[in-house]
Amino acid sequence: MHTYEFNSSISLYSCNDFSKSVNNEILDIKKYNNDIISIDKIGLSIKRKPILSIKLGNGPIKVFINGTHHAREAITTVLILDQIKYIISLYKNNSYIYDIDIKKILDKVTFIFVPLVNPDGADLVLSGDKCYQNWKANANGVDLNRNYPTQYPDEDTVLIPGFKGYSGLYSFSEPETIALKHLTEKYLFDGAISYHSSGEEIYWQFNQLNEERDLKIANKISNETNYTLLYEEKPNIGSGYKDWFIENYQKPSLTIEVSPYVGENKVPIQNYKKIFEENKNIPIVFANEILSTY
Repeated sequence: MHTYEFNSSISLYSCNDFSKSVNNEILDIKKYNNDIISIDKIGLSIKRKPILSIKLGNGPIKVFINGTHHAREAITTVLILDQIKYIISLYKNNSYIYDIDIKKILDKVTFIFVPLVNPDGADLVLSGDKCYQNWKANANGVDLNRNYPTQYPDEDTVLIPGFKGYSGLYSFSEPETIALKHLTEKYLFDGAISYHSSGEEIYWQFNQLNEERDLKIANKISNETNYTLLYEEKPNIGSGYKDWFIENYQKPSLTIEVSPYVGENKVPIQNYKKIFEENKNIPIVFANEILSTY
């Protein structure tokens, strides 16, 4: 029996033209897995770069996983690409994760991945220009993970565009966040994960009604990754995708911070092997937990 394996996308992390290389990688994944993968252009960035989504599975339960809201956190794009390829390899090998049959779960769950929410910002950081080494925002200087509307928005936002912290002129002012808004409205996800870096922490609260359900799921993911599960003072404050999604849809959503804390910097490439091992099973484990709530 032939064993299907995959090559990591970590080499993309050293590409000057990161977003173009990522999109080419996505097209390659589709080309060789046309039977189980479909892709869609969900929007364009400020600089007119395509933002692509990847659909994997055919089930009625919809799970969303996104990465690189923040420019310097592009290691999460690599992680998501490798998660997709890892799941495909498990599927083709008729494999299990723990007692979870991959083929069966892909009949029950549809995954929607957006590996690169902020292509312009990631390209700035990975261009090699030292002026942009610490950049988190998009090309407009808007912090995309502060551009979502909530009843309890972040209180420490800055007032002018810059490398981080500026929430924009109004909520959903940016094409990148509008793209995720429309995608969410289209699929009405049953659960969502936003990947960020760094700190090895998991945020899971946003004043939700069913905190017991969401805590159970968050604990499962914490046990899988060995990341710290955070508890925040009420009312929970934030303007990120996770916050908006929980507030509007009352479904489980996590912000997962990968990598040990690295300060105002991108994650070193040498941290990646550990990041992948901690997170490779997370899409399947998370989806299985979502299924258990139905």
